[in-house]
Formats: sequence, C-alpha cells, structure tokens
Amino acid sequence: MLDQFKTPKSDEIRVDSTSLRHVVRQIFIKCGVPDYQAEIGSDVLVSTDLRGVDTHGVSNMLRIYVKDYISGKLNPKPKIKIVKENISNLNIDGDNGLGILQGPDAMKLAIGKAKKTGIGVVTLFNSGHIGAVGHHAMIAADNRMVGICLTAGGTLVLPTFAAETRTGTNPISLAAPSNTYPYFLFDAAMSSIAGNKVRLVARNGTKLSSGSIADNKGNPIMESVGIETSEDFIHIPPLLPLGGNRDQGSHKGYGLSLFVEILCTILSGNVPNMIDSKGNLCHFFAAFNIDSFTEYTQFIDNMDLMLSKLLDTPSISESERVIYPGIMEFENEADRIKNGIPLHKEVVEWFDNISIEMDIDKISTF
Repeated sequence: MLDQFKTPKSDEIRVDSTSLRHVVRQIFIKCGVPDYQAEIGSDVLVSTDLRGVDTHGVSNMLRIYVKDYISGKLNPKPKIKIVKENISNLNIDGDNGLGILQGPDAMKLAIGKAKKTGIGVVTLFNSGHIGAVGHHAMIAADNRMVGICLTAGGTLVLPTFAAETRTGTNPISLAAPSNTYPYFLFDAAMSSIAGNKVRLVARNGTKLSSGSIADNKGNPIMESVGIETSEDFIHIPPLLPLGGNRDQGSHKGYGLSLFVEILCTILSGNVPNMIDSKGNLCHFFAAFNIDSFTEYTQFIDNMDLMLSKLLDTPSISESERVIYPGIMEFENEADRIKNGIPLHKEVVEWFDNISIEMDIDKISTF
C-alpha cells in the first residue's frame, strides 16, 4: 500500500495474530454467531490482516459487523437456501447472513462441483459484506485449482462522465497455485481506490492523492485532500472508476464494474443497488479444476516460469523491484506472524473497550 494508507509508526501497536483470532472469534460468538461460523469469520479477517490487506481486516470491518448485528441489520444465524442447482453450479440465498462467514463455504461448494465437472460456479445473494475477495479465491488455489471471487453492492462509484454514483467498488480476484514461488493472488477494486482506504486515511490523518475522489457534482478533485470524520462516522465521497478519467481508461474500470455486477447480481436473479438501494450484496465464486485442463504439475511449473521471469525483470527504479500480485501478501504474512500485526492505536483502544463491554479476553500486544 501507499504510505498514506499505512499506520504511522508513532500510532502503531503490534498485536499477536493468535490472540487476535481468539478475541475476534469471541466477539462473533457474543453477537450470536454459531461457533463454527465465528471461527470462519476470525480466520477471514485475521488472515486478511496478516497478508497486509489492512483495508478489509479487523481495523475497518469488525466494528461495522458488530453494529450491524446489534441493530438487527445482519442475521447471526441465517438459514441459507439453495434456489437452483445443476451439475456444475449453484445459486444460493444467504438469508441476510454476513458474507465473510458464508464465502468460504460457497467456494468449497464450487470446488466440489469442479472436482466432478472441471468447473464449479456458485452465486450467493441476499448476503452481507464478504471482506477481501482474494481470501476466498485462495481457498481454490489451496485445493489445486484456479479460483475467482467477485462481489457487487453499494453505489459509491461514478460511471465515466457521471454526476451521480451508480456502482459499488465491485472488486475482482483471481488466485492460482505455483510450485516454488508464492501463489499468484490478484485482488483489486474496480474504483480508483477501495472505499475502505478512505477510512484508513481518515484514521491516519493523512491525505488522498489527487484524482482519487470526486466532489459532490462528480468532478475529479485534482489535489490531495484529507477526510473529515466524527467519532462514529466517516463519509466516503464519490469514488472515480478505475483509471480516474476517460483519457486514462476510466471506461475500462467502469465496464469491469458492470461485468462484476452482471455476474454477481443479475445472474443470481437480483437487481443492482442502483435500482434497489435496500438490496443486499451479491457474490460470485468460481473454481477451475486444473487437472481437467492440463496436468497439475505442468501448470505449476509453467506458473513458476512466468513468475520467475517477472521477478527477474529489470526495474527503472533503484528503490523499487518488479513484483507480481501475491508476493507482497506472502511476505507480509511471514513478517506479521513473527512480529505481530500492526494496528492503529485507535483500533487497539476499540478492542479494549469492546472486550470490557462484552466481558471477553483482551488482545495481546508485542
């Protein structure tokens, strides 16, 4: 991540990942979530933080989930329903459950289909926030498959030339296994920045880069800007589509966002939030069984050849290297398991307060 999104060293507190998993699991249980799903939620959030995807880990998301459970916006014990099923696909009603708890099981269902037919696809609607989509794609990669996960919802992002927002950030992820190199993992929003990066900037007291957001009339703000915040509310301004403006390819980001909307929302029998603002989120999971297309060993060896070539590419910068999606996440995980997850002191304070409020254990710091 860029420096403005990283927790300033002066505000950083390193916490033990094992302790964090334990406490997050307890929080979910206190919200009424069954033990099995609380374990899943803890794994999704803390694994995301370990990979360095701080936008979608405990810092931003957990407090939102707690509020939504307390207010009744989320169903802690949903009864999911299979709406349609065929030999290679499923369409599932999530019964207003939290997406990060449902996503891993949905991907496992896609994997089960792919083992039989070569490709498995699952759509999941009437669900909540799914967290980092890359986490779910990686489940397929860990099972000798190529995984794809998409999610659609919200109306934070402007179409190209638009004065009003219409789509969500609608991230795309793809994970693929390799042999000796860290797995490939691409996970990116189809907006100029992820909405949660606005929250990081607000917490850090830093500024967004020029061209990241627009004003209330849809005009790109071409100067660095801070984010106003109150104790409990951070306003996310209109976001630009990936590319920023037409000259830089914003029509591509806008088109990809609609690509996600169609596969997640309309394919599952629903309408986007631009039509129904009260609709829940919709997700898409796909698993491709490598053995159905080529020999697995050949695939991972060829992946290594490509990844090695990319890493050997000469850089134009003395301070920056050429990498590929997934390698930074791998390196972050190794560092943070050993040295702790860096959380902002405000986040640690929130954990201390919620631990007292819920009468649960406190997280351990380094």
